[in-house]
Amino acid sequence: MNAKKWLLPAAAFCLSALLFAGCGNKPSVHVMKAEISREPFTVETKAIPEALHTAPVIPQVSGNLISNPPDVGTIVQAGDVLFQIDSSQYESQASGLRAQIAAASQSSVRAYASPVDNSLEASLLKQGIITRAEYERIKGRKGGGAPAVSPSRPPAQLVASLQTLERTIANCTVRAPISGIVSQVYIGDTHLALTGKPALVIRQDSPVTASVEIPAKMDSIMEKAKDEKTLTVSMSDGNDIWYGELKKQPNENGEKYTTYKVQVDNTDDEITIGNEYSIRIESGQNVPCYMIPKSALFGDDQIAVVNESNLIDIRHAAVASDTGGFALIMDGLQEGDRVVTDPPKGIELGMQVDVK
Repeated sequence: MNAKKWLLPAAAFCLSALLFAGCGNKPSVHVMKAEISREPFTVETKAIPEALHTAPVIPQVSGNLISNPPDVGTIVQAGDVLFQIDSSQYESQASGLRAQIAAASQSSVRAYASPVDNSLEASLLKQGIITRAEYERIKGRKGGGAPAVSPSRPPAQLVASLQTLERTIANCTVRAPISGIVSQVYIGDTHLALTGKPALVIRQDSPVTASVEIPAKMDSIMEKAKDEKTLTVSMSDGNDIWYGELKKQPNENGEKYTTYKVQVDNTDDEITIGNEYSIRIESGQNVPCYMIPKSALFGDDQIAVVNESNLIDIRHAAVASDTGGFALIMDGLQEGDRVVTDPPKGIELGMQVDVK
């Protein structure tokens, strides 16, 4: 009995100890001390380039197409006719308005025709006996002669309506706003154009752009590199390399990151829109950073740090590049942090570990 009474508390104590110790399965990890070093700032990432210039073709007139739109992949020049919309109803209306305007103009001419002057003064003027000035003065004294009246113009409403119809007829012929390649067609099956709805899209494959995010604290480094002409920007498919330029975009990501556009000429269409390429940005400027083994990263951008109680703290790191088996960390670590270089599978916040 006494033995059993002793065993029960002992078992409970062992169970509690196992629970607090992670059931006796504390993973062993290796750590390295985070130390600031100064390294050339380099960014390496993957991106899918897009066309810098694209233009949706939006009809100004609704109606059925009387010609086929170009297929995807068709190369067009600015001003080329892309397709035509049936304009017969508008042309019929315009013809009717022209007839009304012509009739109104003829009536105006007849109504305001000047009467024939058979007076003595008119006869003397024709014979050259008196001058035009003397004739006008005599007619003025006698109060004779109707003032000259110009024929009135056609009603303004008719003219305005005709001008609107003529613009509508012109818009029935849809032309390419820019030179490029047709990348999307929306009306191929319906053969119906709708006002305000894109009918197709034209893109220019040169230049191409790709977006990259750089820690905002590096903005001054980027500007300095551009000013001192030490900045190198490239895009590669693993075989070929194309060099370009870097353009800062309005900051829409808060204070942590800044979006930049890598712009590369593609005059020979060697870069394929939609494919993934490697982007490399070399500043040529040394910056303070942390260099840790690439193996220390897990998830998208996470690092495990062991605190003084040997518990895991999870940090999100700003990774600039990962070359030669090392990752260049711009943010997320502090001097002296113990970084886990071999995070075990299933590592999580608050996990207790053995440090080797």
